[in-house]
Amino acid sequence: MKVELIMSTEEKLIGECAKICYASKSIEDGGRDITSSLVHKSKHLSVLRFAYASFHIEGISVACQNQLVRSKHLDFLVESKRYVDPEKGGFEFIMPKVDETAQQLINNHWDNALELYKYLIGRGVKKEDARAVLPMNTSTKVNVSGNLQSYMDFLRLRLSSKAQKEIRDLANEIYLHLSVKFPQVFTKEIYLEFSK
Repeated sequence: MKVELIMSTEEKLIGECAKICYASKSIEDGGRDITSSLVHKSKHLSVLRFAYASFHIEGISVACQNQLVRSKHLDFLVESKRYVDPEKGGFEFIMPKVDETAQQLINNHWDNALELYKYLIGRGVKKEDARAVLPMNTSTKVNVSGNLQSYMDFLRLRLSSKAQKEIRDLANEIYLHLSVKFPQVFTKEIYLEFSK
């Protein structure tokens, strides 16, 4: 899995935009930006709608992608399998954490599915129809963009120990990037709260 932060606004913009709510000319609070106290003490999460982040994600399964795109208020661009060439190594599969015997069985299934896909294409079946035989753990690429309140909602759901492992791993990677770019918002305390 590869997760790359490709665009984002500056964290100081959150406090700057929030000034209007408090008729304030300064975003300073005792020498600090008011972002942290707005978000964590006052629970004024609407200020997070004024900062954005966009990620490029590779090496996740279609099953993981399906969980990701259920996130409200995030926007997505998803790799289309109609434009992927299996003859050029365009299809990879994401192996779940299973024992060696299960891995071998899954690999055999994937090999058969890919051969059937190629066979169907060779018989003139359109790619959008032939992809019906591809497994849910076929790898894909996604660009995702949204405001920080949307990411906060995503992390609340997907960092949970109850979430499926692959989406939880993705949420961890996204959190790590956001915690570096927006340290006053995506704090260690938030991580600990959400990952229970």
